[in-house]
Amino acid sequence: MEDVQVVDVTVDAGAVESAEVADAKVAAAEEATVVAAPVELTKAAVVDEVAGDDSAELDEEDAKLTRLGQIIGLAAAAVLVLALVVGAGFAAFAARSGSQDEDLRAQYTQTARQAVINLTTIRADSAKEDIDRILSVASGEFKNEFDGRVDPFMDVVKQAKVVSTGEVVESGIESVDENSAKVLVAAKQMVSNTGSAEPQSRQYRFRITVSKGDSGMTVSKVEFVG
Repeated sequence: MEDVQVVDVTVDAGAVESAEVADAKVAAAEEATVVAAPVELTKAAVVDEVAGDDSAELDEEDAKLTRLGQIIGLAAAAVLVLALVVGAGFAAFAARSGSQDEDLRAQYTQTARQAVINLTTIRADSAKEDIDRILSVASGEFKNEFDGRVDPFMDVVKQAKVVSTGEVVESGIESVDENSAKVLVAAKQMVSNTGSAEPQSRQYRFRITVSKGDSGMTVSKVEFVG
């Protein structure tokens, strides 16, 4: 009979305990990983949702800004068109107004020039017609003064056998108001009569007041200017 050898196996209680603790930690870590995974996925989903919302809001803001830019562009274009229309209308009005002013000044000047020619052109053989021509454009103070001297003036012209021819040398408007203008006229006159063997040249400067009325342009005052 053989002898049986008995082996003494002694289990270290501390080692067993350490192994159990290690196993527990591994299990806890695995559980934490399992729990953490859904949480991270949830966070990622929330972040994606927020990012999506922000992107949608930005797209909407961009659309609003685009529409606002279009509206501002249309408004600016409308203002530009309106400015062009108003500017063209104002330019046309200014052109018409300037043209009317020029026409009126020309009428004042022409009336004054003709009045001076009438005053300085007298002939004995046509004295009546010449005086009537003067009176045809006379008004106001000038007409009243000349009316009272027609007969004596005609007698002198006929008796002296006056022949005079007038010519306007220069003219220009001195001032203009609402219904009248003062026109300066320089004229020269060639005069012959029974008292002179040769025609004489005379120089005159007149201030002619031309008035605008219902009957047109008339000469209301004649002054000699030194």
